[in-house]
Amino acid sequence: MSNSYGFDFLRSEHNLPSSDDADTLHPFASNVLNVKSSASSNVPRGVPDVSQKSDLEKQADVLVFLRNHRSAGFLPPAVIYKNLGIDLSDGGVDSAVVKMLECNPKVNVEEVPDPENPSLAMNTFSYRAKFSTVRDKPTLLAQINRMKNGVRWADLSDAYDGVEVDLQSLMTAGEVLAVGPEPKELVVFPRGESFLVELDGCVKLKEEVPPLPEEPTDKTDQQQMAVYKNRLAEYKNARKLQSCLIQTDIDPRLQIRRGEAIKIGGEWFRVSSAVRDDLPLDKQPPRAQAPPSVVSMKDLSKKNDADGYVRRFDAKTIPLDGPLGDDFGRAN
Repeated sequence: MSNSYGFDFLRSEHNLPSSDDADTLHPFASNVLNVKSSASSNVPRGVPDVSQKSDLEKQADVLVFLRNHRSAGFLPPAVIYKNLGIDLSDGGVDSAVVKMLECNPKVNVEEVPDPENPSLAMNTFSYRAKFSTVRDKPTLLAQINRMKNGVRWADLSDAYDGVEVDLQSLMTAGEVLAVGPEPKELVVFPRGESFLVELDGCVKLKEEVPPLPEEPTDKTDQQQMAVYKNRLAEYKNARKLQSCLIQTDIDPRLQIRRGEAIKIGGEWFRVSSAVRDDLPLDKQPPRAQAPPSVVSMKDLSKKNDADGYVRRFDAKTIPLDGPLGDDFGRAN
């Protein structure tokens, strides 16, 4: 018998049964469904159900979780199971994933005594960065200084929490050299001995910062505390905005360009090149981002001038890409 398409192999017996006739055509189908539902019901409340995921997907989930919590060190199977629903305990249902993690170069597996039963051992898991000795900004700089031929930004980006902020800070201060079209593709080199040039003129804040509001004597008065907190927030916001503009008595544009590094009050900044106030520094258009080097051979794109910079740069004003610290004025 042929169907409307003329193919006799497309018969009703070759089609998947609907939910209505599942019991009629496949008497064991209900049993299969019951097994699946009972397996899902074994998952404790609040624990993700990963019964439909493959072992590769589970391994990827564990790897991302370990990386996001790399500062926590080695994590026990119970923590991983509670957050991911993946059972890495000894003899657990995901023992195949354990074997995959043991062979993964990005994962450390360490056997420790079980806290609940010290006579037994259990595996704990942690993320293994490419440079395991890099744990903070000083060790980050030391590692870069050892890499005479440079090191990829991507190879350092998983070292510890906040490493990308520290990398950007080292670039801003000119303590390292960076070459590449985009941050993720940069190659970072040791700078060697730095040579600093003092700019002409004296600097001070463009405008006086308003005085810090006094804290109420009666801290139990909720109304007074609410007013104080609002005033404190306004002060911090005004302080942040005003401390990004520095007044100078010598035209700075003859000695420094937008995007170049400048040290004021013991802190390193870049002369502001932002063209959009609603975007952070690293999200500005490429033509408006500070160069990886501390100095540049030419001005930034003329299109930035047409669009307009967020902060003015003139004969008496130096705009910074971030606010000065609270101790500005006590250090030079």
